[in-house]
Amino acid sequence: MFVAGPFATAILADLGAEVVKIEPPGGDPVRANRIGPQIGAMNAQFHTFNRGKASLVLDLKTETGCDAFRRLVPGADIVFDNFRPGVMARLGLDHAALAALKPEIVAVSLSAFGAKGPWAKRPGYDLVVQALGGGMSLTGHPETGPAHIPFHLGDTAGGLYAAIAMLSAVLEARRTGHGRAFEVSMLDAQLALLGDEVTNHFAGDWPGEPHGAGHPALAPYSAYPTADHPLVIAAVGTEVFWHNLLGALGLETLADDARFADNAARSANRAAMDAAIVAVLQRKPRAAWLDIFQAADVPAAPILSISEAVTSPHAEARGLIATVPGPDGSEARVPVLPIRPLEAAPFPPSSGTPALDTAEHDRLADDGGDSPTR
Repeated sequence: MFVAGPFATAILADLGAEVVKIEPPGGDPVRANRIGPQIGAMNAQFHTFNRGKASLVLDLKTETGCDAFRRLVPGADIVFDNFRPGVMARLGLDHAALAALKPEIVAVSLSAFGAKGPWAKRPGYDLVVQALGGGMSLTGHPETGPAHIPFHLGDTAGGLYAAIAMLSAVLEARRTGHGRAFEVSMLDAQLALLGDEVTNHFAGDWPGEPHGAGHPALAPYSAYPTADHPLVIAAVGTEVFWHNLLGALGLETLADDARFADNAARSANRAAMDAAIVAVLQRKPRAAWLDIFQAADVPAAPILSISEAVTSPHAEARGLIATVPGPDGSEARVPVLPIRPLEAAPFPPSSGTPALDTAEHDRLADDGGDSPTR
């Protein structure tokens, strides 16, 4: 509700869809909450995930509100909800009811745990699904234990899959003339993103513990200290990078050391390898090493703060941050959609953050489905 669903529909809005956000009387609670920074009269997070949408207030707890919602269905392509399973059916707005109004309508539901399974009715927040999805056991460090990924990975992963589901479902409906109902579970998305961690687990002999700043099967592939600030080195994938690193560090003699003969050997002898690398890295500051590594074609990078990342020359050259207006004259700076036409500027946010209940209800109900995807 707070991030997952709004994130999914913000993707569609940035791609050009007309997205109508149905809000309860009083509005989405994120609008006015005081958690974190505020921009104008609204929470900063609301700007991030609700730009480019129209707002329509309907009280779906009343039959009047549900009737008004039903009148919107013929002009829409998608009905998307971020409720717990069963809520739309209880409101009489499940896919069967919607399809009676428009056979091509697509319904996509995003919830924490999906409609089936013993956890289906549980409340689920980002932190909860990260914990239950397995990935959180791999983050952090062995000495300090697991750490959650703070940029809403539990929410945004579910939102990404929901956006994919909506787009593919609309294509199917336009091809067949019949829409279908789909669901996306945030927990399912977490397991899907684990990818080869799951495959490696079932293959056996794989460490199910925090990976720290590196990876159990890759070396050198981690964060390392220098004389001042840490950096990352990823001299893997080809032995060329390993030998480039040795040359840059002045450690050419290690090329003939059997303990470091290949990636598997280096992974098995990681402590000795890291000790040799760190002993040299600590002689110079990070900036000096980055220049040396760039000249030697060694994959390496500084660990940037958010401030440094969004103002890096590369981010600025690619136009990765956009400014969107708020309804009260304020402005918010938000990340742009990371999909762009080749050799062209990125898609800008389609519009700013909406004020509460500014959609034109009569037009939406009467346009007969000729508008862009909603």
